[in-house]
Amino acid sequence: MQFVTPDPQDLVNTLGVETKITGETQMTLTLLDITNEDLTFSYNLIGQSVSVRWNTKSGDPKLKLFREGATLLRIQEGDGVTALVVEFATQDTMGVLELQIFPNVSVMETSLLT
Repeated sequence: MQFVTPDPQDLVNTLGVETKITGETQMTLTLLDITNEDLTFSYNLIGQSVSVRWNTKSGDPKLKLFREGATLLRIQEGDGVTALVVEFATQDTMGVLELQIFPNVSVMETSLLT
C-alpha cells in the first residue's frame, strides 16, 4: 500500500509553512511560527511513517509520537478548525491520528485491531 500525501504547495497554502526535506525521504513541518508552540510534524513517504514532537516552552517533551503504516495524509478544514489527519493500516491495526493546528494545538488518536 502506498502513502498518499497532499502536494507540498497545498500545505503552504493552508498552513502558511513550507515543508522542508529533512532526510532522504522525510519531510518536516515546523509549526512554531503559526502555533506559538514548539511543534514539529514529519512524514516519510517511503517509510510510510509520521512523527509528532511537541515540546514545552522550556524544551521538555510534551508529546513524542511515532507511527508506521501511514496510508493517507490529508488536510482537514471546517468550522474554524484546521488539522492534519493521518490514516494508518497495518496487518493488525487501523487508525487515525488527528493533529489539530488551528485554533489550538491538540492531538487525538484512535487505533483499532482489525
